[in-house]
Amino acid sequence: MDNPESEKEALAEILSSLPTSCSERQKLLVEKLVVESDQGHLFAGWTSNGESDKNKKAAMLEQLQKLDQQYPGGISQYVTKAKDLLAKSKRGENPFEGYTPQVPLGVKLPFGSSEYFQSEKEGGKQFKYCACVLVAGGLGERLGFSGIKVALPSEVTTSTSFLRLYANQIRAMQVYNGETDVKLPFAIMTSEDTHDKTLKLLIDNDYFGLDSDQVVLMKQEKVPSLIDDKAHIALDEKNQYKILTKPHGHGDVHLLIKQLGLARKWNDEGLRWVIFFQDTNPMAWRTIPAALGVSADLSLEMNSVAVPRKAKAAAGAIMRLSHEDGHEMTINVEYNYIDSLLKATINSEGDVNGGDGFSPFPGNANQLILALAPYVEALEKSGGVVGEFVNPKYTDESRTKFKKPTRLECMMQDYPIILKDRPGEPAKVGVTIFGDQPYEETLTHRMYAPCKNNLKEAAKNASNGIPDASAASSELAIYALNSCMLRSIGAQIGDPVECIYGGITQTEWPHIVFSPSFATTYSDLHDRFLAPDQVVVNEGSTLVLDGPDIRITKLELTGTLVVRAEAGCRVHLEDVTVVNEGWEFQAITENDVIEVDSIDETDMIRGYRLIKRAEGCILEFRSPGEHNVVHHSQSQ
Repeated sequence: MDNPESEKEALAEILSSLPTSCSERQKLLVEKLVVESDQGHLFAGWTSNGESDKNKKAAMLEQLQKLDQQYPGGISQYVTKAKDLLAKSKRGENPFEGYTPQVPLGVKLPFGSSEYFQSEKEGGKQFKYCACVLVAGGLGERLGFSGIKVALPSEVTTSTSFLRLYANQIRAMQVYNGETDVKLPFAIMTSEDTHDKTLKLLIDNDYFGLDSDQVVLMKQEKVPSLIDDKAHIALDEKNQYKILTKPHGHGDVHLLIKQLGLARKWNDEGLRWVIFFQDTNPMAWRTIPAALGVSADLSLEMNSVAVPRKAKAAAGAIMRLSHEDGHEMTINVEYNYIDSLLKATINSEGDVNGGDGFSPFPGNANQLILALAPYVEALEKSGGVVGEFVNPKYTDESRTKFKKPTRLECMMQDYPIILKDRPGEPAKVGVTIFGDQPYEETLTHRMYAPCKNNLKEAAKNASNGIPDASAASSELAIYALNSCMLRSIGAQIGDPVECIYGGITQTEWPHIVFSPSFATTYSDLHDRFLAPDQVVVNEGSTLVLDGPDIRITKLELTGTLVVRAEAGCRVHLEDVTVVNEGWEFQAITENDVIEVDSIDETDMIRGYRLIKRAEGCILEFRSPGEHNVVHHSQSQ
């Protein structure tokens, strides 16, 4: 300290300004923050006789104590880490200094290949040993949706929300191997903004058929924001008695699992795998079963799901990084580092596409499968804390002040950083790459189509030749995948048509929806369609199949057909022909926007709405037993 006496006087003044309700623990925390962490500015406006603001002071002390308790090592440790990372950022240090990227060693599973089906079959055997973790479900503000993202319809044909879709998938996995006593844990990461809304959504829908005791909500807390390169903590501009906080990143999922003792509990219950997936990618469960099979077959401790990636896309890439000291790790590299890393090492052009139109480095789909036993050990060793980073936006070249407060962040896919320092044999970390050759000429990838951008941002992406990640492309990818799966087994599916929604040119296939109970895996379609060459779904049609025991021999559809069958109802569509006006999407025009109050926000964010020109043919079966259907209907 430059002036110890002055520092002592300042500390004494701060301590004398604390309210009488201040506990000894809070007093020691304040002293530590001021003396060790240089955070005296937090209390600069406090006065000794400020009786009128004692409640506000008490509230801030409670907030500081909570922040201190929830971060491993406390606020002082957070500040110490921040100072180190900010100093490195100020010097312009590259976090990948010393590493040379290589294309990762992984298993490629082309769409519909025999390898794909074999891996999926092995994955199905592992379903009963899985815990499922939904990571970082946020608000829908970025999309233009006022609710939580998991409440959004994954598609508007059935209006199945993302959370219902995932719960239905878990229910289907539980009975997949013919067992009736399997209950898979489902942990959902929430935040201050989403926790209560997520809980309400579950309660209002009776947990979507799951037992309430198998669902755990893990609430993520925020961390202090920082205002400069000295890691001074930010106060709220509107309230000097409140610390400004921000999310710490989805890497906190590991910390929450550790703090709640979930991994050890799951391991003790005999589970083997933890599946991590994010909130709004409806394609997740078309890749996870096969990736799970790869993990089991190769005994992988970590397996990342990946897809072909367009260069310059705002998505991370999986790379095998070899360090000059000899160690290696296979890990996600975030998109803002990819170009500079490649230019500094193996390619002066940076992040560019290869001859096939894609980057040689596969894109990270943010779906992970971790082997549970080593995961428990890794959490014990690390305390659940993965590597952190900081990404400040500086006001000028001095790199001392920020345009807006920043914070430390972490990502769940940085788990290999924990594993790399483990003594003994290197951890077995792999990647499963899902090719999509029959459809790669378009920007929307069937196997990874997250719903995260509003139409304005999506249109900008599309104009730059990278995936738009809009609600529309996410939904249309569902229909594309289901249509192409049916085509691959021999069904006659109408060709896709070109459409424009929200100013973005899209490819629209027949609207085919399979519930998880009908087709838990891609392979299940071989058992559901008994004579696929006798199945015809014409262009512009809508087909919904929902139920575990529906079989189809002969079907010709022009229009809309919905078949729903409850468990125990064995439905056989022996010979069904349906012709009706059907359902279609109608683009929302500028004139429609003028009447915005009459348009549902779930339609606005897509750029279209569902128009039912006829009710369609709805076949519902609720009585257990055999139901053989010969049905011919035609309406105009």
